[in-house]
Amino acid sequence: MSDKKASNQMWGGRFASGPAAIMEAINASISFDRKLYAQDIRGSIAHSEMLAETGIISAADQDKIAHGLNTILKEIEAGRFEFSTRLEDIHMNVEARLADLIGPAAGRLHTARSRNDQVAVDLRLWVKDECFRVAEALKGLIAAFLERAEEHAATVMPGFTHMQAAQPVTFGHHCMAYVEMFSRDLSRVRDAIERMDESPLGAAALAGTSFA
Repeated sequence: MSDKKASNQMWGGRFASGPAAIMEAINASISFDRKLYAQDIRGSIAHSEMLAETGIISAADQDKIAHGLNTILKEIEAGRFEFSTRLEDIHMNVEARLADLIGPAAGRLHTARSRNDQVAVDLRLWVKDECFRVAEALKGLIAAFLERAEEHAATVMPGFTHMQAAQPVTFGHHCMAYVEMFSRDLSRVRDAIERMDESPLGAAALAGTSFA
């Protein structure tokens, strides 16, 4: 896939030619939203499964779509996928490559869905994935503080209040204060994961899909 390909015509059907280069540069988000490739592909595979289960597309088309999307995932992760600014974003880059791989069946993937849906799904999945990563890091940090707290259960140090040395405490006790703080952070991250565990699909561009 290269920038020599025709511009995305989803929004440009009323124009006789493509946009100026500066407009393409301003409008494109592929330079940063390419990071959402895995979530975009996961969301599209799930959407294709829904379309097949409800009889909107055939099982054969769904198989082609899933296989094509998994091929694209491998291409991106292997560094063989060529992103195009003319296709604006990760959604259109993936969709265009899917059409190259499987033909007309790729066009049926977008049934009852808009790019607005995809943005909401991709961001939610990405943030959820990052929260899982942060949660694992916090668990490791808490474990390290617990280990130090046990090692220094009897190591005396001054406690402070109002920036003044106050009662004697132990370094282990001081470490446990951080265990409590980071445990609260972990609880907040887990709560965020639970709150995000809901699909935003269905709103389409604004207030539902016209597909019936």
